[in-house]
Formats: sequence, structure tokens, C-alpha cells
Amino acid sequence: MSEKNIILIPSPFPQQVLQRPSSVENAASPGKNRKWLYWLLSFFLVAVLAAGLVFFQIVPLQGGGDTIYIAAAGPMTGNGQANGQAMVRGAQLYLDQINSQGGIHGKKVELLVYDDQNDTERAKQIAEEIATHSQALAVIGHQRSSTTLAAAEVYQKYGVPAVTGTATADSITVNSQWYFRTIFNNSDQSALVANYIRKVLNFEEANVIFDQDVFGATLAESFIKTAKSIGLTVKHQWSFNAKDKKSIEDSIRNMVAALETPAKSTMVFVATAAKEGVQVVTSLKPLSHVQMIGADTFSSSAFMDELSKLPQERSQPGYYSNGIYTTSPFLPDIADEVGQQFKYAFFAKYAEEPTINSSMYYDAALVVLQALSAVGSMNATAPIEDQRNQLRNQLRGISTSEKSVKGVTGSIFFDRYGNAVKAIPMGTYRQGRPVVALFQFQPLGDLRGVDNLLGEFLDNNIINVNGKFMRKAQVVYAGIDFNEINELDTKNSSFVADFYLWFRYQGKLDDSGIEFINIVDGDDGKLKDPVVDQLSKLEPNLTTKTYRLKAEFKGDFDYHDYPLDRQTLPIKFRHQKLTKDRLIYVVDNLGMKQYQGSLEAVVKQFDKKKVFTVGGWKIQQASFFQNTKNNDSTLGLPELFDVRQPIEYSQFNAQIQIGRQLLNFMLKNFSTIIFLMVLGYFSFFIPISSFATRLSLGTSLIMTGSLFHIKLSSELANIDYLVLIEYLFYMIYLLATFVVIVSVTCHILDAKDAKGNKLLIDKLNRWGKIIYPLILVAGFGIIGYLYRHLLIFGL
Repeated sequence: MSEKNIILIPSPFPQQVLQRPSSVENAASPGKNRKWLYWLLSFFLVAVLAAGLVFFQIVPLQGGGDTIYIAAAGPMTGNGQANGQAMVRGAQLYLDQINSQGGIHGKKVELLVYDDQNDTERAKQIAEEIATHSQALAVIGHQRSSTTLAAAEVYQKYGVPAVTGTATADSITVNSQWYFRTIFNNSDQSALVANYIRKVLNFEEANVIFDQDVFGATLAESFIKTAKSIGLTVKHQWSFNAKDKKSIEDSIRNMVAALETPAKSTMVFVATAAKEGVQVVTSLKPLSHVQMIGADTFSSSAFMDELSKLPQERSQPGYYSNGIYTTSPFLPDIADEVGQQFKYAFFAKYAEEPTINSSMYYDAALVVLQALSAVGSMNATAPIEDQRNQLRNQLRGISTSEKSVKGVTGSIFFDRYGNAVKAIPMGTYRQGRPVVALFQFQPLGDLRGVDNLLGEFLDNNIINVNGKFMRKAQVVYAGIDFNEINELDTKNSSFVADFYLWFRYQGKLDDSGIEFINIVDGDDGKLKDPVVDQLSKLEPNLTTKTYRLKAEFKGDFDYHDYPLDRQTLPIKFRHQKLTKDRLIYVVDNLGMKQYQGSLEAVVKQFDKKKVFTVGGWKIQQASFFQNTKNNDSTLGLPELFDVRQPIEYSQFNAQIQIGRQLLNFMLKNFSTIIFLMVLGYFSFFIPISSFATRLSLGTSLIMTGSLFHIKLSSELANIDYLVLIEYLFYMIYLLATFVVIVSVTCHILDAKDAKGNKLLIDKLNRWGKIIYPLILVAGFGIIGYLYRHLLIFGL
């Protein structure tokens, strides 16, 4: 055919395209193939660009390569290696979590690890190196008081903020404006120890053995001073130089000689580092009338590691340690929900339970990075001295409970010296690990709200620890074992649980005052006759009461992520009258061993017992923890009108998290829609002469989508927000509308039979084949961006 037969056809699209009549077009297969290749490449490139944009919205960028550096300094080798490794693991876990969320102001945070080997001279050298030759904005560490004090002089000189999670010598923060700690100090913990010995354990005399370094000496000094003021006689004192092996041996020998005559039971306060503490413990083991209480080093990973090296302790956990008391900055049994999530995250990363040191340095890292985040976008070009000073000022600003940072070990804020203001937990060893002791002392903010103040002091219920008043609280170990969870009602956010609930405690317990917070019928939550009520044969004066309950409980279901939603089935209880300064519930981890270990192990235990068999759902996580519920009411009492002391209750929580079995859900609800969506695309390949078929595909897609939309919406509670799946339905409606519009337009053009309409119809179909999948890509991209948290943290 000659070039005269070429016709120019007006196009609704941006470019004018020369086309031949259909007979010529069919003959020009190379040109046709090139057009198909163009369309395919266009679709591919647009799809890749759309997916790329979505991906980069979902996965945060890390500030174009900028990095924030934080130093961690401690004993990475040598005798304290276990503590050093625990420090790094805890801090690194928090850094990993922050970096996975985009870092601080878009910048990745990196940990620079320094080994001070628990040596003071090396600690000074490292501090100098950090201050003058690194870009670290802050330091996490050091581990020991002696090395921390040595390094503190350097950080003070150069202006480097530092946070320790373990060093307790008072002078660390008193003499430095740049040091903070997330742990209590020596004078407070030793004063509490003296009170505990006299007013809880009822000893009239005690002994002390201590290291002559700054840690042990300050502990002993405060202990002796407090003992004199409360009528506790300190009968013997022994001290040694930890660097002199003979000095240690002589002191321990003298101690054993003085205590081996069993005149009566006696108490020894061990104010030493972990390694020397183990030597004391093993030496006193044969003296059954001697009881021991240790400083916070006795709860450290280094102490437990040293003990585990002994064959007797390894084969029989608790052989040496059972019955030893210790102060502890953190005890997992008393952890709240944050602590539970930390435990699972730590186990997932390191395949073992977190130690106390790991917990403390997770919080140290958390405090530093939270303060850094609150500074605002720090100018990376500003002198590092200015950046460090800004960070220090922000840390100083964390000075009230309202500004506190929520950590694994509780809410953290600092006093004017940089010390964390918090309770000092007292632990006791059971089966080779410290658990919460049966009585604790809780801080009292204001004594004006205390009835019969003098009587409380005389009964040893309230004590004075260096000017801070504390009340004795009874600890009740609470455990739960599920028999069955069923009758899940997603519309009413309720479920039925059948379980055993037990309490282990010393003294008396008013269990009639226990209140289940989220029970549907209050009468079902009244504890009736216990199935077990007996004194322990292994632990003197310890009572166990066990009840069986079956009741309906109310949840607070959140459907924003439906059908990828996870729902929580909670069981919560507290005492109606006894506040936290009188009663503390503690998770009985020893009694609930079946629910310990990794998250996978806990879920497997539920599956093994077939506790939860609701169709279409599966258990994904189980958490057991205690937390504090606040009530700021004055209760109408005039003496409380001007008292700013919140009324706090200890609350026990069991939370079972469930998720939908997504594959079954999709097959059941979306197989038909997916099939119609595919057919909707193929409608563009159907000749316009079959207009009825094309139109029916579009209308069927709308009608079927609407029916499923109504059906799924009817299964949800009465909510006033959009859920994830509704965005999918809106995309289906848009696709169906697009199919109908293109089909109707082509039908109208075909009916007119105007010159050039066939070519225009052909173009509309071709662009429909490209635009339809692009709507799919864009739709899923928007949904992915709106619900990117599901991709970041896992479905």
C-alpha cells in the first residue's frame, strides 16, 4: 500500500500516533511487537518505581550515612568479662531496636566498645581516648565503682556525659555534673540492708566483711552508721585488699573462726565484688547457723557465673546460694509489660535469658538515646563539645516523675545529683537465681497521708533510709495455669477462660478483697473455697492457696489492622483496698516454669495442652507481669487535699495474644474476589462485541465485593474507624468502576461506528491493560505505607 493511504487520527492521549489500517497493521508484526514491548517495559518500570517508593516509605532511611556514636566501657575481658558482655548485649539490643525504627533523627546509632578490664588505670586511659579521640556523644558504663570513679574525673574534665547501670559509690555522681546512674547508690542500699536485717529478719546483731576499695568501704561505712541508729549491733568487722590474695584468705579465715561456734543464728553482710563474694559464700556454707545478705553484686551475672563454676552448684542449683539475700536493681519477677517484652526480645536475639546487667544497660542506653532524641535535630557540624553539652542538659532535665523514662527496670528519673529515684528491690536466692523476697520496702512521698504514723514506726512498718521514708509491703507470689480459653466473641471483645490461680505468701492474705478488673460478671470473680490451702513443707511459714475459676472476661480489641490484627485476651486483678506500699503481687516464675523460656517455647506449651482451640485463630504470645495502677483521688479526706501522693495499686496481668490464621481467612473470604479481580483484568482482552460479558465482570466485581464487605463488617464490633481490609474493598470498587467505564465508553464508540473509533477502542483497551495492574500496584502501595508497622515489626 502506498504512503498516500496513511491516515492521521486524532488521539485522546498526549501524543499523535500514525496508524495504518488494520490490514497493514497486521502485516507489520515487528512494529506491533515493539509496541507490546514498550507497553510491557512501561508497566514494569512504573511498577518498579511504585514498589520502590513504597519500600523506601516502609523501611526508614538512615540519614544518608550519618552515624551517632555512643561508647560502652567495661570489663570485656578478664575476671569481669561476664558483666562486660552482659552490658554490651543489653545496650546493643536497644540500639538495634532504635535503628530498625529509623535511628535518632534519621541517623544510625553505633556502639563503640572499650575494654577497661576492671582496672582503674586502664579506665582512665580509655576515658581519655573516648573524650579526645572519638566521636562518641556519651558513655554507657563503667561497670565497677572504682573504674567509674577513675573515669569520672576525665569525663568531668572534657565534658562527656556518662550513664552507669551498675556503679553505686555515692561520690560518682556527687562529685560530677556529667555522671548519671540508673541504679541506687551505696549509702541507700546499705542503709536498707541494715533495716531489713533488724526489722524484717529480726536479727539483733550482725557482722560485716568488706573490700577496702571504694565500693566495699562506702557500703560498710553506711551500714555501720545505720545499724547504730536502729539498735542493730555490729559484732565483727573484717576487711581485705582484693588485690592481695593473702589478705583475702586471712580475712575469710578469721571470719570463719569467729563464727564457727554456733551460739545462735547470726547474719553476715557481704560488701564485696562478685568473685570475692563467692569465696565468702563457699567458706560459710558449712556453718548452717550463719545467714548471708549481699550487696547488689550478689545479683550480678558475674556472681552467678562464678557460682556456676562450682560442681555442687552446677549439679544442684542453689546448693551454695539458696537463702542468701541480696539487694538488686532489677528482678524479672517484678517486671512489668516492658520487662516482659525485653525478655522475649533478648531471648530471640541471644537465645538465653537476660541477666540483671543486661537489663540495667538496656535502660542506660534507653535513657541516653531518649534524651538525645528529645534534644531535637542536632547539628552534626557543631563542635562535639556543644553536642555533648546539649545531651548532658537534656539528661539533667529528666528530673521528675512526669518527665521520667519508662524502662525495663521501671520509670527512671534523676535527683539533683544524677541518681535514679526508685525503690531498692530485695531478692533472695531460690534454685540458683534471685527472686523477689517476701517483704519489700516501698518509697513514701508524703507522710501526711499515713494513719497512725507513730504506730507504723513502732511496728517497723515504716523506716527512714537516709531521709527517705519507706513502708514495708507484703509480697504475694501469684501464678496462673490455663486449662482452656474458648467462646471467643470478637463482636463483643470477650472470651471465656478456665484456669487455676494460686498465691504463695507469708503471714496473712485478705483474698476476699481481690478484684478482677475486666471480668464481665463480678460474682464469677469471687474466690470461693480453695482447692489447695496448706503450709509449705519446703519453705517455713509459707502458705499456698489455689483456686479454680471459669468466667467470661472482657478485652479491648483493636481492629485497625483487621484481618492482620492481633488481639489480646487479658486477665487482670488487684486488691480493692491494699495499695502497693502494703501489698505487691509478683509473678511466680518458679511455679510457672511451663511458661518460661523463649516465646516459641511458651507458645508451644499452650499448643501442647490444647488450651486455645478457637477456629481461625492461634496463640502468638503469652505475657505474665505485674504493674502499677495509679489513682490520684483524695478519697474525700481533708488531710489528703494538699498531698501530692498518688494512690498506687499492684496489679497482676496475664495476657494471651492471638492472631488470625491468615491463609484460612483469605481462602474462605477472598478466593472468589481474587478470581473476579483476575477476570476483571482479562475483560480488556474480550472484544467489545461481547459488551454484556465485559460489563457483567465489572458489575459482578462490585456486587461480590459489596456482599463480602457487608459480611465482614457485620462480624466486627461497632467501630467508627476504617480498618485495613476496607482499603482493599475500596481498591476493588475502583478496579470494577474502571472496568465498567472503559467497557461502556468502548461500547458507545463502537455503536457510533464512526471512522477511526475502532482504533480508539483498541487504544483504550491497551491502556486499560496497563492502568488496571497499576491501580493494583498503587493500591497495595498505599495500603503498605499506611500499615507499614506490620511490615517493620512482622505480621
